[in-house]
Amino acid sequence: MSTKTKEIKGRILAVEDDRTSLIALGGIIESMGYEVLEAKNGREALAVIEREAETLDIIVLDKTMPEMDGLEVVAKLKDDPKARHIPVIMVTGASRPEEIQEGIDAGVFYYLTKPYEENVFESVITSAMREVERRSILKDELHRHQVSFSFIDRAEFSFRKIDEAEDLACFLAYCFPSPDTALPGLAGLLANAVEHGNLEIGYKPKSKLLNMGMWYDEVEKREGMPKYAKRKVHVIFERDDDDIRVTIKDEGKGFDWRQYLEIDPARALDNHGRGIAQANKISFDELRYNDKGNEVTVISKRGSGIKW
Repeated sequence: MSTKTKEIKGRILAVEDDRTSLIALGGIIESMGYEVLEAKNGREALAVIEREAETLDIIVLDKTMPEMDGLEVVAKLKDDPKARHIPVIMVTGASRPEEIQEGIDAGVFYYLTKPYEENVFESVITSAMREVERRSILKDELHRHQVSFSFIDRAEFSFRKIDEAEDLACFLAYCFPSPDTALPGLAGLLANAVEHGNLEIGYKPKSKLLNMGMWYDEVEKREGMPKYAKRKVHVIFERDDDDIRVTIKDEGKGFDWRQYLEIDPARALDNHGRGIAQANKISFDELRYNDKGNEVTVISKRGSGIKW
């Protein structure tokens, strides 16, 4: 399908050594309104990324390829300041937990196994693009505001809605030594406080809603229901000579947070559920929940940088 007559949502690199699979993958991506760049192996992919990194939004990468496999490509990206933050969606024919864990440890954004359902693929692309948009907002504003944000030692906030969570995540990220590292962790935890905390949307219902393309509709509906409408998320930002701390507390029932501190390979193929583990392993130096699970504090040491 040609995208020339439609507004292009973004640019996605599809990397697949099987020509038939590459054509099918490109067709799905184009049907979603994205421009498709193609590569048939890892070396071609790196060459495209070298040229197009500044305007490339997402990489969909086959794991098993000749010359250079997907994990080798990801390792190269993490060493490239221009490309390390491009979300990578790894596609594989293998579903063994240890192989999935390899990709997770390497920093892959999502893992899909062949054959995948088109609606699941689309929801993963949408999620990755939301991450791209957050980073774009941060990049556009950072140079103008970062000096001013360094003057803030303590601040309190409260909000209700999921859109407000994303706005506040971008605001708070400016206060951290590595804003683009802090951003995804903050965005995930603040969103969790709304959707899983105050709005009580559980893990399995969210999976179903995402697959049906109805997640945001359900969030908006619950935000207006009397049971949830007055609930707020309360946030405290604190900075001293040693640490930067953000405490996030919702008015929900809490949850068993312990099972989400690490990315469980059993959930690795789900189209969500990585926010807490990402915050714990990548975005911050420390993450602490209260027993109930409705309050979390994240801590970054002054001077910390990117952890992968």
